[in-house]
Amino acid sequence: MKPFSWILAVLSLLALARPASAKDYGVHSPSGRRIYDDSEQFAEISNTRLRRFVVEAAVGAGPEGNVAALVGLLNWPVRHLGVYAGFGLELNPARHYTATVRYDFNFYGYRPFLAVGYLYNQVYRLGTFSHDVFTETGYTWVFHRTYRLTLGVGVRYRTYLGIEDDSPLNGEQIDQDLLAEQRASVFPWVPTFALRFSRAF
Repeated sequence: MKPFSWILAVLSLLALARPASAKDYGVHSPSGRRIYDDSEQFAEISNTRLRRFVVEAAVGAGPEGNVAALVGLLNWPVRHLGVYAGFGLELNPARHYTATVRYDFNFYGYRPFLAVGYLYNQVYRLGTFSHDVFTETGYTWVFHRTYRLTLGVGVRYRTYLGIEDDSPLNGEQIDQDLLAEQRASVFPWVPTFALRFSRAF
């Protein structure tokens, strides 16, 4: 086919073309029912502001420790609910492993929150561990749609204090009766305070 014939064929096809809309494509029901109207836009049917995941950095004396990192799943299974898993270090030294459920309120732009969670606290040099539960309340400042600063205060309660098998506290030179008294006398309530910076995705 000569070049002139190609040009003529392309121009003919262009003359038959009409503006296409993405809404015209897809699977339709036999009755022809559409899932949205011609005037609707994608932003109106899809909540692009709804974030699903979050990463946080925490400092202070919170249940996660003095320095910590958390990852979370947002708005699941209900809106404004977040489920978090965290790992942190305390100056004792100790390792903290946390699981938290946090609910964020929104009262006319004011954003308080409530949280409850579980903490596994491992004082690894001493060879002790504890199981704690905690509750927390606080406030969230939104700097951008995806950046937030959270201030939380609360209290944690130690439900069990244990000693690992390889702990130096199990040595023969340790008075086990005195150790048991000391374990029983440990005050179980610990106040918490944490500042967290988060980025949602």
